[in-house]
Formats: sequence, C-alpha cells, structure tokens
Amino acid sequence: MFVVTLPLQATEDPLAFASKAKEAGAELLEIRGDITPLVSTFVSPLPLIISPRRTGDALLRALLPAYVDLELGEEAAVPSGTRIIRSFHDHTGTPAATDLRSIVTRLLGLNPDVVKIATAISRYADIERLSELRNLLPKDRRVILGMGTKAHISRMLSPFQNVLTYTYLDGKPSAPGQVPLFLHRKTTHCRTPRVFGILSGLDVQSLSPVIHNALFEQHGIDALYTSFPADDLEDTFSFITRNNISGFSVTTPFKQKIIEKIDELDPLAESLQSVNTIVSENGRYKGYNTDVTGLEEGYAFLKSASSVAILGSGGVVPAIIHACRELGVQDICVFARNAQAREVLANRFSVRCAALSALEQATPDAMICVINDDVFFPLPKAKKGAHAIDLRYGKATPFLNEARQKGYRTHDGIPMLLHQALAQFRYFADITPTESDFQMLLNLFPHSYGIQ
Repeated sequence: MFVVTLPLQATEDPLAFASKAKEAGAELLEIRGDITPLVSTFVSPLPLIISPRRTGDALLRALLPAYVDLELGEEAAVPSGTRIIRSFHDHTGTPAATDLRSIVTRLLGLNPDVVKIATAISRYADIERLSELRNLLPKDRRVILGMGTKAHISRMLSPFQNVLTYTYLDGKPSAPGQVPLFLHRKTTHCRTPRVFGILSGLDVQSLSPVIHNALFEQHGIDALYTSFPADDLEDTFSFITRNNISGFSVTTPFKQKIIEKIDELDPLAESLQSVNTIVSENGRYKGYNTDVTGLEEGYAFLKSASSVAILGSGGVVPAIIHACRELGVQDICVFARNAQAREVLANRFSVRCAALSALEQATPDAMICVINDDVFFPLPKAKKGAHAIDLRYGKATPFLNEARQKGYRTHDGIPMLLHQALAQFRYFADITPTESDFQMLLNLFPHSYGIQ
C-alpha cells in the first residue's frame, strides 16, 4: 500500500491534500507529529497512520487512526482496534547485522502488526544488510527501507518487498530518498521485475528513471529502472554485479572509468572509449554507446552545419565528435578550460582545439555545450541560422540565455536524452522503439523539448 505523509503546507486544509493524494493513487495518509502537530481535525477519505514521534497523544485523540506508528521506546494511548506499527529509525547509518537482528527481536516482542526498520545508507552493502532482515518477517508484517541518496533501489523495490511503501506527491519528500508516487505508479504492472538503473555521480539529477519506467510500462515489460548514485565506483559496481542487475545507463563521471570494470565493448564504444549503456549478456556485462544516436537523431539540423564548436571536454565529447562526423560536419573544434584534456581530444580524434576564452572569435554554425556548471564565458554573435545546444535540461541555463541574446536558435538536452534513451531501451528490452514511444516520452516533458 502506498503511503504519503501530510506536508507542513497542508496543515490548514488537510482534506484537500488527502483528496489529491487519493486521486493520485495513495492508499494511506500519514500524519506525523514532528511535521504537522497542529493539523486541523478532518474526516479523511484515506485511512490514517498517526505517527506521534514523541509528541504525545493529541493527534490520536483528534483523529481516527487506522494505524499508529510508535518508535522503539515510545508509548501512547492507542485506540482499541487500531493496528500498531513498531518502528526503528537510524538517520546516521545502518547498524551491524547482529544489532539489526536484535532490534527486530525487540520490536517483535511488543506484538505489533507491522515492524518498520529504516536506516541511512552510506554504502551499498548497507542495503544488503537490511535485505537480510526480510527473512525474519513475512511480507505482510514488514517495512524495511533505506534512507538517503543511495537508497533509491530500496525505495523502488519497496512495493514488491514491503506491506507499506512510503512515498510523496510532489515537492519535498518527508524522508530522504523517497521516490515520488507517480514513479511508483509506473511499476504497478510488475510482478518479479528485472532491475535496470543509472550509474551516476551523487549530485546528478536524472530523468532516466521516469523515461525507462514509462517505456517498460508502455510495453508491459516486467522490469523497473532505478538509480545507482556513486561516490565509490568499486562499492557501487560490486553491488550491481552481486545483485545481478540486468543493465544500466552510465553518466557523469563514469563513462570512461567504467570500461575497466566490464567484460566487453561493442566496436563503437571501443573506438570512442566512452560507454553510456551496459547490458548483462550471458552473465557478462557488455558496454555500448547510444550518445551518438542521441545526437544524430535529436539534432538533425546539424546535417546542415559545416562547423561545430564543442564547449567542454567531458566524457560525452568523443560521441559528439563521432556524431558530427557522421552527419557530415567538416570543421570541429573543442573549446575547453583544461588544456591537457582538449589537446588529448584533438590529437585522438584529429579535430582542432582552443582555450574556452577563444570562443568569442569563432563563427560556428552550431555550438554544443557540455560544461556542467554555470561558468560565464563570452559567446560570439550568431551567424544567420546558427544553433546553440546545451546538453543539460530542466532549466534555461545562462549559456542558453546569452546564446539567445546573441541570435542563436537554442535547444536544451532533452532531444538527445530521449533519443539515446530509446536506443538504450532497444538493448535493455530487445524491442525496437516506435514513433509512438517517442511521442509518449515527449508528452512527459512538453516544456523542455527545445527552448527556442
């Protein structure tokens, strides 16, 4: 059952929020004493979980709960007939396995209807330690969850492993690591799903879980797509292999670092030494590159360009160079702050390179920016019909704002993202995507597809 927590901003009109939550697919509404202790009395269209969080019995007296969630060591006057959840939260880390088993034993000794364990995940081995607790409790009596950035897979798998799944509607989650309800709803067709995901840096915000879960749902495929944010590639990749993850996308900063970990590369990925797609094939992980397809199909106007300026020297640049060449671009120049990195790219791929500060004197038909931070650098005035692409998405970046002022036709990174994802989906699901798949994805991001 999906649980959403009443947010602070809904304190004055909890009925409106509860109605919205029910319409979105929530099945229980949690009222937490540490978030909304002064919530107005109302008759909820959803059954209530009251979690006093050591604030006393006031919420239990004011509202009619179906469940009461009491933390270990907390007591309250629980109304007769109310189901009891006994919970343990550790917001600093995940205790040792023996300590976790001891905690479960203590919670079970209180004769609750449900036992809930939620701990902070610092390493992926913490998730596996939590998973061992599942053998101690039947599914209809357990909620075992990770918290934090690395807990995404724990949250995505919750509907298949727990009696309750804690989620949120929009805005800020009520606990770190929660997955929004609309994303969970895209996996309700699954039964024993294969798991895919994206390997990224900790600070990368990706739309890939939305895209691939929507594609799996559209085709009725028993699979889900999660996230593997990493600050330690060894820890993360070991978790991926131990848990037989079926495949994963790769983004900043691991497109090249991951190569030494996998078993095989296809010819294009080998040539570029850049991987963004990895699939388990006969027990071996094979790497592919679909960034080239994303560029070629996402920005077909590049076929008319004779000169392209690439701004930055990140892991996607080899794919951009290759795509530009495939599209017939004759003059390619890499402008980057890192002199060594730009010279390596220039020598390896036989393109020109220059300092980023020299860009102002250039006259390209198109600029493609792969710089992830908002560094200011002056842009040249656009020649007639010139384009500017920022491979980031989700906002009008300073680069695109200035490019528009200088006369460029501006585009964000959504076209590349969608087309490379469709190419990935072909590897993940062994299905050739159709135009209807693209239109379905485009409808998910109607205001991001180009910002001309």
